[in-house]
Amino acid sequence: ALQGEQLESPGVIAFVAAVVSIVVKEWLYRATVRVAVQIKSEAVRANAWHHRSDAFSSIGTGIGIGAAVILGKGWAILDPVAAVIVSLFIFKVGWAILARSMNELLEGALPEDEERVIHDIINSVDGCHGAHEIRTRMIGSILAVDMHAQVDGEMTVREGHAVATRIEKVLRRKYGRDTVISVHIEPVTRRGKRRHDARFRD
Repeated sequence: ALQGEQLESPGVIAFVAAVVSIVVKEWLYRATVRVAVQIKSEAVRANAWHHRSDAFSSIGTGIGIGAAVILGKGWAILDPVAAVIVSLFIFKVGWAILARSMNELLEGALPEDEERVIHDIINSVDGCHGAHEIRTRMIGSILAVDMHAQVDGEMTVREGHAVATRIEKVLRRKYGRDTVISVHIEPVTRRGKRRHDARFRD
């Protein structure tokens, strides 16, 4: 009972409708998110999560309806309780999508763990002895990276350029051919080769 009144118990038809909605909406989510990944679109990803939020809503509704049908009218309160729980989850997902989209809109930097991945990729390139001053930003769905790559000070200009080209290739292989990359070649002595950026020091 709620405020002295008995809640109406939902029927079997409502339960079946909830199950059908779960299956259809989850399928739509998976299909849409595949497109979002392919075209790197946060707008399409948000639309995909719109489908999944509908699926979660139907799950909560199905649980509430199922409990009310099986356990009787006394448990009809589970239907609105499940709806409240699902609403909170949808709010959490929506906030995460908003944060990512705002970060792209403001050309925000990548998370530190992703910048560490970039740092490790650069260090793995033949002829590169370290990297620092790594700056990243998102231009829409395109990644932009600026860096200082350290090379042997005895290298010729041609050899240093070849190192920069290899860095560009491995980063574009990882993040896409449209990735914007700016590499500043910095000559270092043999002692300098052992220097690492403090931000990524173990």
